[in-house]
Amino acid sequence: MSDSRATIVDRLLRGRLGPEAIAPLTEAEPALSTAEAYEIQSDLERALTALGDRVVGWKVGFSNAAVRESFGLDEPAAGFMLASGVYSSGDAVPCARFVSVGVEAEVAFLLKSELVGPGVTPASALLAIEGALPALELVDFRFSGKPRGSDMIADGVASNAVVLGHRLTAVAGIDLALEGLVFEQNGRLVATNTAAEVMGNPLSSLAWLANSLGRMGRRLSAGDLVLTGTISKVLRPGAGDFARASFTRLGSVGCRFA
Repeated sequence: MSDSRATIVDRLLRGRLGPEAIAPLTEAEPALSTAEAYEIQSDLERALTALGDRVVGWKVGFSNAAVRESFGLDEPAAGFMLASGVYSSGDAVPCARFVSVGVEAEVAFLLKSELVGPGVTPASALLAIEGALPALELVDFRFSGKPRGSDMIADGVASNAVVLGHRLTAVAGIDLALEGLVFEQNGRLVATNTAAEVMGNPLSSLAWLANSLGRMGRRLSAGDLVLTGTISKVLRPGAGDFARASFTRLGSVGCRFA
């Protein structure tokens, strides 16, 4: 790479902490590989935790095949989540923490035991789950221009914040593929979907994440929060807007933007 790893991480930190839009890394590093991007993401994670933050879990991005293809990826992508970005349903979230916010409705899992790949299946992943929560992932589009998949991976897959519902639901005996979603913005129906949009079942997303982290020598731990991927379209709210996701059995989650 023409730029040092430290220089690249400093640029990504500027995008997050500014916050400010930054140019895609691939404009200067067109050959940036997925493996190199994950190494940069790890350096970014260390830099943010050195500033006093804490990793509370992981997210799966690009769970939709068509979106993956548009970014030049052949599999989903993993990114870390930080404690400073965790909100509860009903909270006001400041727009000032984002360059450009997007809202995704997701099924989140809380783990009761570690999950270590390779070899994790949806069935074995189920045994590691304490319960599921309705969640809104608040992604941040920090790149100007047209980023590639490797740009997104290096920057933590657009991670910024998450809003969690208040109720943890046991998932044994629930077919999560059939979990329905009603997605609303400012009280207006935006979309209806099922969680089958996430790799056929959110459990498949969790298994993929455990196996992907395993290939990198990492693992999911007890107490980790996992966002499994967007179920529906991405909302683009502004200050004063309200977003809500209501699920069949998991309950609802919402927030307003200030």
